[in-house]
Amino acid sequence: MLQNNNEQEKSKYEQISIIPKRDVDDKAFRICVPQSRFLSELTWIEKDREKELLLGMVEARVHCVGINFRDVLKSRGLYPYTRTFAQSDENQPRVNQDIEPGSDFVGTIVRACPTTNFQFGDHVVGASGLGTYHPHIMINSQLIICIPSDFPLTDEQLCGMPTPLLTVRDSLKYCVHLQPNQTVLIHTTIGAAGQCRDASFVNQIRQILPQGVDVIVNSLSGNLLKESINLLAYHGHFFEWGKRDIYHDNNLSMFQLRSDCSFHVIDFISLADHVSPLMRLMLEEAIDLFIQRKLRAVEPTVTYEPSQVIEALLRCNSGQVMGKTVFRITSSDQPLNIDKKQSNSLLEVVSDNTMFSSEVCNQGTILISGGFGGLGLTMSRWMIE
Repeated sequence: MLQNNNEQEKSKYEQISIIPKRDVDDKAFRICVPQSRFLSELTWIEKDREKELLLGMVEARVHCVGINFRDVLKSRGLYPYTRTFAQSDENQPRVNQDIEPGSDFVGTIVRACPTTNFQFGDHVVGASGLGTYHPHIMINSQLIICIPSDFPLTDEQLCGMPTPLLTVRDSLKYCVHLQPNQTVLIHTTIGAAGQCRDASFVNQIRQILPQGVDVIVNSLSGNLLKESINLLAYHGHFFEWGKRDIYHDNNLSMFQLRSDCSFHVIDFISLADHVSPLMRLMLEEAIDLFIQRKLRAVEPTVTYEPSQVIEALLRCNSGQVMGKTVFRITSSDQPLNIDKKQSNSLLEVVSDNTMFSSEVCNQGTILISGGFGGLGLTMSRWMIE
């Protein structure tokens, strides 16, 4: 048994207390994912504010942000590009790796490139693939639109809508051109986008729809994914919103698609990177639908302060959440403690290449069963080092 005899208390970093709404222009900060990957150890840390405004970009002050399940996975180190031993991740360009938590936001323009149609003070909503858990973000102007003055939703209600709305519209309107009387199965509908957590749905749906389902929107994995595909009707469409099976390189029998069926992988970040004009168009369509009262806010919408970000993410991680969870950033008038910037203070997600979490390395106990051979002894020495 090997045990670290130098157990130390967690490093205590100098903290400063700010009021985001008051100090937004003086103190920039971001969420920092700890090496331990425990949500309970997430911290806000001081950062330098970006100064360079590139062509076609704007800088927005972030009022509030929506939480998607992908943000929970990123914060736990379980999302592609944040896992230490992610399969095939090294083949992806670093600049395109989706690692920063946060995508959906509502905010105000503070700087705009002259080539854009935005100006200081514009009230905007949008989605970014570069993270939004910051008081200010730089974003492609094609990924945001202005919010009309007579818009019926609050900022908190609206900030959680872009990802679920755009994902649904891209899938059902622009990919398959959904027609009247077609049937759609959406798993996990207790969330903002979409209710199935076990295989009991299969027989129930077959009894109701013996010919199958025209469109299946899936976020399940493993056997439940395969069971879902078997429910497709002739010329059916299967939309994969999840990432687990894709990035684990899991196999899927093409025989299951034999009835002239199609399989679509929907990736919101790729859409933002490569088809940003479509993103803008879909945002405009969604805003019009809200104004016409054809869409309404997700209920309940539960709002947290930035100091409650751990509680908010734990709520989303519970798997029992209904509605939408959001939290304020610069619209918050509640105190927030942030760690002062220090060299080597907290490790970045993308630089974590250790075998074990810091919790294990610094305070944990490792039990090796056997290990008396040459390989076992060599590995034991390596682990000690």
